[in-house]
Amino acid sequence: MTSRLRRYLLHVGSFVLAAGLLALALYGVDLGTMADAFWEADWRWLPVLVVLVLGSNLCRAWRWQVLIDALPTTPDLETSDGEDPNETNTLETSFSSVMIGYMVNYVAPRLGEIARVANMSARSSFRFSSLFGTVVSERIFDMVVLGMALLSAIGLLFDRIGVLQAQFLGPAWRNVTSLPFGWLLGGGLALLILGAGVALLVRHGLSDSDSWIYQLWAETLKPTLVSFKEGMLTLLRSPRRGAILLSTVCMWGGYTLMAYIPLHMLDLAVPYGLGIVDAWILMAMGALGMLVPTPGGIGSYHYITRETLVHFYGVPAEQALTYAVLAWAAQFVFYLLTGGIAVLYQGLGLEALYPPDRADPSAVEPSQA
Repeated sequence: MTSRLRRYLLHVGSFVLAAGLLALALYGVDLGTMADAFWEADWRWLPVLVVLVLGSNLCRAWRWQVLIDALPTTPDLETSDGEDPNETNTLETSFSSVMIGYMVNYVAPRLGEIARVANMSARSSFRFSSLFGTVVSERIFDMVVLGMALLSAIGLLFDRIGVLQAQFLGPAWRNVTSLPFGWLLGGGLALLILGAGVALLVRHGLSDSDSWIYQLWAETLKPTLVSFKEGMLTLLRSPRRGAILLSTVCMWGGYTLMAYIPLHMLDLAVPYGLGIVDAWILMAMGALGMLVPTPGGIGSYHYITRETLVHFYGVPAEQALTYAVLAWAAQFVFYLLTGGIAVLYQGLGLEALYPPDRADPSAVEPSQA
């Protein structure tokens, strides 16, 4: 199977998964009632929601800019006119790259981060691998924050732990225990044996300076891994840790408010007693749906958000799904518009996000900013 065919099948699979989850979210829902809820929504809150989406993503772009600033500057990273590559690391560039990444995620799930890094690399003098390291570091940090958010949500819903067990934890555990562990164990052992064989081959090749393995390691893999490591360590080495913390707090605070505003738009806050704490819980639970490899979390976000509102707060399925669609669509439209505008503004076609010379992640390109 070629890599192109494998990528194609993965993309098709992600859309099939999204369609299945979306159908599950729509199951038993009266679409006419949903349409009425949209029609009766208080759209005066929409500008506030747009400002929150913009502000939250500006905070994310700012944090990434701070991490990139912490990358070590070496002579081989200078631009063609000798300027410091950090001078090309602007908030405008990082924001446009983040928006392009989100836009690509709606077409090719999990490739958005690659597009984001490729765009920044094309407009600056930083190595692709170094920038990708900063993104991995950032994502690990966000996963820690999300883990804390989920733990706090479980604590806040402790009085409804039975519902949590029945609707979420129970089904998940049953799915895990139904896995064919014998096959998994056999496959794991086969991979270990294969890995040991490859390790011996590589070790033998590295001992011979004339071998192609040694040349590949010395000229390509080692520089790439070193620059990736530098990117990973920016979170720890950055002297502007206060800015990283502040941008993270503002970003996640914005996400919470983005979950809160649609409750007022659809008149769900007062009738069901939903406040900012409940918005925090909805944000944390919805973030789980965004982790599923579907285009932009479509289907998975809608399903888990609907289930949370229905089972924890007693919101009717139609209104719960209307909320999920509204909260998701606001970001979907924003990311498509801003990502598209960023591509046009930069004068780069989408093909520039995956240029042929990206095959060498350690390559350094002159600034196009």
